[in-house]
Amino acid sequence: MIEYTFIGLVSFAIILLLISFFQRDRMKEVEEQVEQLTLSTMQQLYEVKKRVKALEEELLIGIESFSNEEQIVHLYKQGWTKEQIARKLNMPIDEVNIMIARNER
Repeated sequence: MIEYTFIGLVSFAIILLLISFFQRDRMKEVEEQVEQLTLSTMQQLYEVKKRVKALEEELLIGIESFSNEEQIVHLYKQGWTKEQIARKLNMPIDEVNIMIARNER
């Protein structure tokens, strides 16, 4: 009796093992989907950054005819940091600070 039970359990284990080989790996599918999603997200982010850079350049071309002080105030009001403005206009940070402070009065 025990022999039949043992043979039945071994047979059942072998059948389950064979089934597992033919069943698709769902974890692999999920990993591939995540990878595809990551790639598409990175591509979209790259495109958005490219468009933002183009828009920034367009805006800067429009204000380049202004004086340095007008450019500084304009960029500061747009949300640029003082360091970014100084770097963009190749000016010392102290000069940028003075012009912003003068305009805030």
